[in-house]
Amino acid sequence: MIVIAIIIILAAIAIPNYLKMTDRARRSRVAGDFTALATANEAYLVDWGYYPMGTAITDGEFGRTVNSEGPKYMAEITGVGGKHNVPSATTLTGEAGGIEYIKAGTVAAMYNPFIPTGTDSGYYYSCDANGTHWVLYAIRKEGNTTYYLYRTDMITDLTETTTKPVPPS
Repeated sequence: MIVIAIIIILAAIAIPNYLKMTDRARRSRVAGDFTALATANEAYLVDWGYYPMGTAITDGEFGRTVNSEGPKYMAEITGVGGKHNVPSATTLTGEAGGIEYIKAGTVAAMYNPFIPTGTDSGYYYSCDANGTHWVLYAIRKEGNTTYYLYRTDMITDLTETTTKPVPPS
């Protein structure tokens, strides 16, 4: 009985620590993925003078994931199409478009570790109508509450809120 009691006590200590460690690992994954996408966004800004406007709020597509099939954002940062980053366009420095800022396979492999499958399993991107600000976010659910982990062009840390984030104004 004493041995069983000791095992129960150790399990009561270990399980909460394991859950906290898992949450930290998931947050680190989101932060790392957002850093890669933010770097691609900043490189795009340097070349074109604005951020990728793949899913601007005015497009009515706010809420599409970055790696959904055929989103404009992925096409813009991977150089496989899109509206602006196309071979017939030139950057501010005169370079031909179709520039790959991040590998398509890298973006396609990104998923939300808090919700790995189904609806809400991706990362979301949106920018303002002028391409001057952007937001990336992922959804995390805990019970009946939905949380949004997000990063913007003005906030480099992963931040959490209960309201859907929008690009800074």
